[in-house]
Amino acid sequence: MNNKRQIGWAVFYNLLKEKRPFSFMGITFTGGAVLILLPVALIISVAGTQPYEKYDNEAIQKNGIEKNAKITYIQTMQNVSENGEHPVTISYEYENNGSVVKDKFETFDLEKISGLAVGNEIKVLSYKNQSVIKNLKPFSFPFGVFFILPGIFGLMGVIFLFIGFFPALKKFNLYKTGIIRDANVVSISSHNGTTTFRTFQSKFLVNYYFSDGLGNKIFGNSTTTDFLLVNEKKAGDTVKIFVDESDQTKTCLVPRLEAMKYNWSI
Repeated sequence: MNNKRQIGWAVFYNLLKEKRPFSFMGITFTGGAVLILLPVALIISVAGTQPYEKYDNEAIQKNGIEKNAKITYIQTMQNVSENGEHPVTISYEYENNGSVVKDKFETFDLEKISGLAVGNEIKVLSYKNQSVIKNLKPFSFPFGVFFILPGIFGLMGVIFLFIGFFPALKKFNLYKTGIIRDANVVSISSHNGTTTFRTFQSKFLVNYYFSDGLGNKIFGNSTTTDFLLVNEKKAGDTVKIFVDESDQTKTCLVPRLEAMKYNWSI
């Protein structure tokens, strides 16, 4: 097994630049979703959820004990709307084991509650210090909608990472641990260049093949910005490549500048 070569993370950053804008978009979208949008959505959902919205309605309906309650306040929630209608929060109180319990219930069953007023008696079901109004369907704000945006950003980030970030990481790992092989150039052609705000950097695609040691030819290709290599090499010439020890289909050109800078002795 080869020892890892010395290599700086600045090399990885340069590889990311070769894969932009996808690599940086992947980092930006994923980081924004995880570090900014998701925490904001969590804060909003936690801060905005009322205690009665967290009740286990199914358990209350199944195991709750019926109690007589009195309505103390009725409020229409103007900040929530569905088809032009607003849910209503009903505050009430009832006696349980000698103590007066105050609770709230929010519902969209507007027809069923249209005749209710403060002071009216209603039936509630009480279970483990939680209660609901009998025969009414509870409503809770769908805070899950706040997680849609982080989800979209996260999904886009993962897609961009697969396009730009992971290929750069794969090549970086080949730089560190790849086996050195000689390969024969098949062709060299121009590839899409990378652009910054100030410069345009030409990129070339080098197609090559090498022997797997058993007489079989394995074909591969790798991009490079090494203009000198492109000028020096032609079809049939030999170039140095890195090959993944566990998967010989994963290859890349040996970067001459990094090899000299980190004294790889290649």
